[in-house]
Amino acid sequence: MVVRNSILIVLALFFSSEIAAQKQWSLKDTFQLKEVQIEGKTAERITFTQSYSQTTIEEEVIEEKVATALIDILEQVPGITKRGEYHSPIALRGLGGKRLLITKDGNRRMGNFSGGFMGQSVNVYDLAKVEVIKGPASVKYGPGAITGIINLESKTPFLNPGFHGRGQVIYGANNNERSALGSLSLAGFDHAFSLTARFRQADDYYAGQSTLAENSEYADKDIRAAYFYEGNNALSVNIESELHLGGPWGRPVGFNGTTLMRMYNTDDDTWHSALTAVYRPEQQLQRAELSVYYDHEYRRQLKDSYDAGSNRLSYREDVRYSNGYGGWRGLSVWSLRKHLELNVGTDGVLYRISSPTDYTDYFLESEIHNRVSKDAGVFLAGLFGEAEYKSPDGKLKMRAGLRGDFSRINEGDVHDTLQVAGRRSDVFAWNGTMGVVYEFRQNIFASFQIARSCRMPDATEMFIVTSGSDGVIYGNPSLNPEYGLNLDAGLRGAYGIFTFDFSIFTNFLNDFISLEYWRNSGHKGINYTYLNIDKSRILGAELSLSAKIKNLFSTRNRLIYNGTFVYTQGDNLSDDFANSDLSNWFSKGVPLRTIPPLNLNQELTFKRLTSASSSFYIGGDVRFYATQNRIAPSADGGYVSPAYCLFGASAGYSLKKRITYDIRIKADNLADNRYRAFESLIYSMGRNVKLLVTVKF
Repeated sequence: MVVRNSILIVLALFFSSEIAAQKQWSLKDTFQLKEVQIEGKTAERITFTQSYSQTTIEEEVIEEKVATALIDILEQVPGITKRGEYHSPIALRGLGGKRLLITKDGNRRMGNFSGGFMGQSVNVYDLAKVEVIKGPASVKYGPGAITGIINLESKTPFLNPGFHGRGQVIYGANNNERSALGSLSLAGFDHAFSLTARFRQADDYYAGQSTLAENSEYADKDIRAAYFYEGNNALSVNIESELHLGGPWGRPVGFNGTTLMRMYNTDDDTWHSALTAVYRPEQQLQRAELSVYYDHEYRRQLKDSYDAGSNRLSYREDVRYSNGYGGWRGLSVWSLRKHLELNVGTDGVLYRISSPTDYTDYFLESEIHNRVSKDAGVFLAGLFGEAEYKSPDGKLKMRAGLRGDFSRINEGDVHDTLQVAGRRSDVFAWNGTMGVVYEFRQNIFASFQIARSCRMPDATEMFIVTSGSDGVIYGNPSLNPEYGLNLDAGLRGAYGIFTFDFSIFTNFLNDFISLEYWRNSGHKGINYTYLNIDKSRILGAELSLSAKIKNLFSTRNRLIYNGTFVYTQGDNLSDDFANSDLSNWFSKGVPLRTIPPLNLNQELTFKRLTSASSSFYIGGDVRFYATQNRIAPSADGGYVSPAYCLFGASAGYSLKKRITYDIRIKADNLADNRYRAFESLIYSMGRNVKLLVTVKF
């Protein structure tokens, strides 16, 4: 105790005797949109004054879910659907991959998977919150934000000044998951530091009714260090670096429709670093931001094929994906007049990937060393401007923006007897948006947005062989950019004990880049490739409803209800493309493969404050997914995603004194049902009880 107190005294003298207890971390504004927010659920907020829906998931909710991966946090956000366990692509409103922009503290995150950045390298317990913005935002945030944005915001020591530490352990009964996390933070008046490390490992999971999902184990380690500076009210700087060492992990046997293939990754490593600076003179120039970042990934993937007669290993494909990308983002916010604001900026990224591959035929005892691709990639750069007007009474807000983008896509060096040099494609595109929000009653807002967006195909879709949640995916070098016109209308707000968010949306898409079943590929199992669909349409509706009843039988009690209802429909209208009149955009077409079924989620939680420093909660939830046709076609041309219903429960206890203790239990799939998640050919995890214990000082 004497040693500890001496250390604290020295640290306090080093930084300052004036601890920044009142100080707010200004770096959080580098991505978060400044708007009035009304609480919709404990530790969850919905932003009402935007022309789109924005949901914020706070740290407390992340811990209540006892999440294993990023998808576990996101799956209950209306419009986001889970496609598999742990390494699951993330989709919003039926669109994912390169159409959903995922950022970390405002900086673009990419990956070497066909589904884009899946978040398997994210330590979710090192996040302060997760923001989900629905609707096209390509004007301000760049290509890839056609369907929305997910921003992961890191924790900052400035919110908890002084010297602090945290320890967490997690155990999952289904797959024997073991996880341990430790973090230290130190914040003075001008400077702050944080250090976090995590280890996690799990065995194969069991699907419902004790069915083993062979080859589904995983293991990873993470370490992150960050430095923060706030020397005055105008300038703030954040520097962070994190290392993720992943693997081994595998895709469960049967993921692509055959038990004669196994795919697993021996390594899945990521190094991420970023620097962000924000300057606030609070004059005509309100704010200026600059971010630069660099990421490097290495993943070794083995794909083993077995002989049907002897069940012996017959063929192995060994791919070593190595990709790196660096980018920038600059933004300036100008106050032109009292009620008019202008955002002007630029962003871009340079992405390169190599995938050397070795082929071994064990029956013929032969090996082939083939550099499938070297230095393939894409360069993206854009300029944008967006103006926002607010009426003097604050009830009406209008905004409009325009963006221009340049993209250069390279195949890189190739070893192909039919090619002399790698192919290259240059694309110019523009995006535009207009939106309006009107507060017609206190805390109740109506909104409408129209946006034109473009998405360029990248090297992984054109030239690289990758894998998805349900098959092997082959690139198509003939892809064209896709263009979309999005309409989004919403009604959101709060009335009494209720908070609600209702949206209807439609996407009209030309040259839609669709992942389609490759019927005559000549390869084992389920195989896909990318194709442009001349004309397609996606429409849907989402409703979030929550109610908070305070003082239920006692001033210490709260009862919280949360419900979501989501319907999405997608159609391939290419047969009607020759008829370009408007009515054909609403004709009945062939269902698109990647659109999720009708689904709903209902939660009820009871919370009680047992004393001034302790509380507990208990809750239950139910999730339902309807039947959906043509989700993952099989060799006979059709596949039905079966309906399923899952039941869950949760409980927790918290004691907050000088040392804080939290114990949380989350039980999923209580009925131990065997079910296949959306767009999956294998059964998902059966009954699983997870325990999280946290100690903070």
